[in-house]
Amino acid sequence: MILLPIFLLFSIIGLSAASECPSGWIFNPSTTECYYFSTKLYTFDESVQFCSSIGGKSVSIDTYAERDALVAMTNTTMLQPWLGSRRNTTNNQFYNIDHSYFYSFMWTKNEPSVNGDCVTFKGATPFGLQVTQCYQFQPAFCKQTPALCNGGVFGGSDKWTGTIQSPGYPVQYYNNLNCNYLIISPNNTFITILFSPFLVEEWYDLVDVFDGNSTNYVDHIGQVSSYNLARGFESSTNMMTVRFKTNYDITDKGWLATWKAKKDMPVISQSGSNGTMVSPNYPLTYDSYDEQVYQISVAWGMQVNLTIDVFRTENKYDYLNIYNSTTQSNSTLVTTLSGQSVAPFNYISPRSYMSMKFVSDGSLQYTGWHAFWSIC
Repeated sequence: MILLPIFLLFSIIGLSAASECPSGWIFNPSTTECYYFSTKLYTFDESVQFCSSIGGKSVSIDTYAERDALVAMTNTTMLQPWLGSRRNTTNNQFYNIDHSYFYSFMWTKNEPSVNGDCVTFKGATPFGLQVTQCYQFQPAFCKQTPALCNGGVFGGSDKWTGTIQSPGYPVQYYNNLNCNYLIISPNNTFITILFSPFLVEEWYDLVDVFDGNSTNYVDHIGQVSSYNLARGFESSTNMMTVRFKTNYDITDKGWLATWKAKKDMPVISQSGSNGTMVSPNYPLTYDSYDEQVYQISVAWGMQVNLTIDVFRTENKYDYLNIYNSTTQSNSTLVTTLSGQSVAPFNYISPRSYMSMKFVSDGSLQYTGWHAFWSIC
């Protein structure tokens, strides 16, 4: 082992240390790998042992992007670093010691020669792989794959809403990712998720949504793209898995997703000539995160005359929407009622049907509301 003179220290061009890598390592965004160039010189076998001792492995080139990154990192160094490649003296073929594919067309000019059985990398033009005697002293060149994914388990038995986001958001995500995000909500709920913003390389960097704790095709709910953001996605159970996979090329700012747990509350429908409707649990307090839909339909040509005689909710946060249709949308919304100064309230539908939707959040709960209706 020989100490490398200070003027031969590794020079990085256009790269900076990143928190994804251990101290002293350099993160390269094009390969999404961490690299370490030793200040000491080793034989080939010693360099392999050194890289292993610091949590990495000797560099083996497995993509053109990595070759180009190595050129940028070594084109000003005087000594060529070891690669994790050597010759099989039985069949005279070169191979990578980490069992990755050995690219035989990345040799520099007039290589491979018979002047050794191990491989270094020549960064200066003409760059490429060069055969070197294994006993020579060269810098060790190590790499390790950082934990770039920010996936894991999100939510829990008492969590009703939250967010997940791509690694590096909102600056830039990385190449070669395969990240899984498992979202869990309380029992007897299902999960809705909406991605906004969503900025990825379309068709190549993919976000898939699955039902349950699964990434199997049979559980596939859908794939996010720039064309389907508005509808979002919905699970059938209290678990949902999001998978984010990227390729080796272009990246973008990434995405942010907001998820919510919802109770499975069937629509309450009434018809006939009169009836009564109340908030969940009335006259006891309603629950957190209720989302209950009510529909009223009467005979054709008649109208619904609705009167709310009791109304007590958390102002602004727990509310009752009234719609002039059996569908709930901004275009059919008549009014939103909230607080404790609503009753009495009267509404006559323009047609023979109407609907309501009651929504509560996770903070304060009150006794809710009571309403009766008749035809007119």
